[in-house]
Parts: sequence; C-alpha cells; structure tokens
Amino acid sequence: MEDLIRDFAEKCRKKLEGFENAEVKCGITGPSGSGKSSLINAIFGEKIAKVGVVETTDREQEFTHRGKGLILVDLPGVGTPNWPQETYIERLRLTQYDCFLLVTTGRFTENDAFLYNELTSRGKPCFVLRNQFDVAVAAGLRDNDHSEDDVRRQIEANIRESLQPSSPARVYLTSAWHPTKYDLGLLLTDVSDALSGIKRERFIADMASYSGESLKKKRAVALELMPIYAGLAAANGLNPIPGVDIAADITLLVKMGGAIAQIYGLTSNQFEYIKRLLGSNAIPGLLAKLAQFAAKYLAREGIVLLLKSIATRTATKQVAKWVPFVGPLVSAGIAWKSTFMLGEQMVDEAEALAREILEAIVSGSKLPPPQ
Repeated sequence: MEDLIRDFAEKCRKKLEGFENAEVKCGITGPSGSGKSSLINAIFGEKIAKVGVVETTDREQEFTHRGKGLILVDLPGVGTPNWPQETYIERLRLTQYDCFLLVTTGRFTENDAFLYNELTSRGKPCFVLRNQFDVAVAAGLRDNDHSEDDVRRQIEANIRESLQPSSPARVYLTSAWHPTKYDLGLLLTDVSDALSGIKRERFIADMASYSGESLKKKRAVALELMPIYAGLAAANGLNPIPGVDIAADITLLVKMGGAIAQIYGLTSNQFEYIKRLLGSNAIPGLLAKLAQFAAKYLAREGIVLLLKSIATRTATKQVAKWVPFVGPLVSAGIAWKSTFMLGEQMVDEAEALAREILEAIVSGSKLPPPQ
C-alpha cells in the first residue's frame, strides 16, 4: 500500500511539473501607438511591459510572468523591408504559436489582412482587437454625437471590410484603462476556449480576471491542483522521521498558497497593478485584505498558525505513524485530507477576494491609465 501511495505521489509530482512548465505562446501584432504594452499588462494583471517607451519593430519581444506559462510575444510588423510577407511566417516560426492577437486603433492594412488570412488558413486561432476603444467612443460622441453602439458598429464594419476576403467572427473592442468595461474579459474567455488541455489550464491560470466567467474558470483550474498537492502531502505522511514531515508539509502548503495566489492575481506584483488600476478609488479595506491574505497563506509563519489550528489532526499524524504497518497509512490519509481541505479553504478565500477586487474595478469604471 505504501508503494502505491509513493507511486501516486510521483505521478502527482510529474503532473504538477507539467502544469508549471507548460507554455502558451501568443503572438501580438499592431502598430506603434496602438497600446500593446498597456494591453499586455492588462492581460497579465501585472506590470510586465514598459508603457510609453519607443517600440521597436525589428525583432520579437517576449513578455511573461515568471519565464514560463503564458508568453505574449510582440511581433515585428509584416511587409517591411526587414520582414517581407514571403518569409515572415517561416522566419518567426509562427506555426509554433498557439494563438494570435491582431491589434489596431484604426483600419487594418493590406499586410495585416495578409497575415490574418494566412494564419487562419493554417488553423491558427486569431483574435482581432480594436484597442483604445474608450478613446474612439469619446471622439465619436464629441465629434459626431455618436453613441457607443454607433461607434461599435462603425468600427466593426470597417475592420471586417479591411480583412477581406476572410472576416472575423467577432471584433473585440478593448481598453487597457477600462479592462472590465468593454470586451477584454470576453476576449480572454474566448482565447482560453480556443485552447485545449494543459495549455488551456495554463492560460486561464495566467490571465487576469475581468469577468465572473473568468473566475469560474480559475476556480476549476485551482481545484484541479488540490488532489495533486494532497497526493504529495500523503507521501510526506509516510516519512518515518519525527518532525520532518511537518516541515515538508509547511513548504508544500506555502507553495500551494503561492500557486493559488498567482491564479487569482493576488501576488505582490499583482497587488501593485491593482493599486494603479483602482487609483484614487482604491479601498483601504480591500488593500488590507490583500495583505492579510498574503500573511495567512503566502508566508511560513501564516501556514504554521493554520497548522496549529488543526493541532489535533497534526498530533494524530505524529503518533499514528509509529503504529506498525497501519500507522504510516493513517498518517498519509490524514495528510491527504488536511491538505485538500486547507487547499479548498485557500481557493474559497482567494476567489472571494478576487471577486471583491473585480467589483471594485467595475464600480470604478472611470479610471486613470495604469502606468
């Protein structure tokens, strides 16, 4: 039986490594000034790309949270002397990418239409964005007394015309300054739906939450990790050395808390982006809750306090493992159950906090641009 538990724990370890090492490569095209840097930061929910600097178009630039996972690649423009149409896809190895975001703040060019049609003909998911839509809405109202719906219909028609002979099923109208107000949340949901397997899980884990639907998707991914961590904890429960399994449990629980925090956008770097996004509308109580969550689940001291709250089970684990034959299995079962229960508690609290943040962002729709 102990061998079965260890074999299962090894499978859990490999599955966790597979999730942690999974990569989703998403190419982004668009002219200078189309707000790609702000959009990249909004997708991650973290300041990754510098905003307001001169963009280079001679080579691709990769952006990611932690070196793995979701990788957003700012691609050089197609149809330039350095990047002619004929060799563009092959030189940049675009067939190895998982999806593409085509960004504009105006009409797409013939070169953009070429790239869109070539990629879609090769079965690559391509999502067409008109970024800085808030600016277009303000200009439409000011200059022509057009409503938001009028501006939306006009932009969508112009973009579909410019991408002939193909036409996107949907044109996403986005604003990094107002991530919950227009189509950014829908875009991220649709991108995740276009992926499959572990790549889909990795994208959901790394994308920011701008809708209730995205929170549901994140919960499903987070809960998928619980039996994995519980399986690793069960193996710790078989450790015959007094005290070592508790130390291993603390390390494991801190890692689990960090993984859940990253999924829900509650890490320290993401805190800073949330503060910028909320601006003067930031609620001190909300920021205090972010700090409390970090102290409770992301620090060893907080995990120790949580373990003390289940002192009875911990004590049972220490005693049970010394009972011949049966003891280690009892200890492994206790480790499994306590880790799984604590993981569910982490997910519940993280989701509640992320939902409160989302509501605060929605309520503060008139936001200054995050810098």
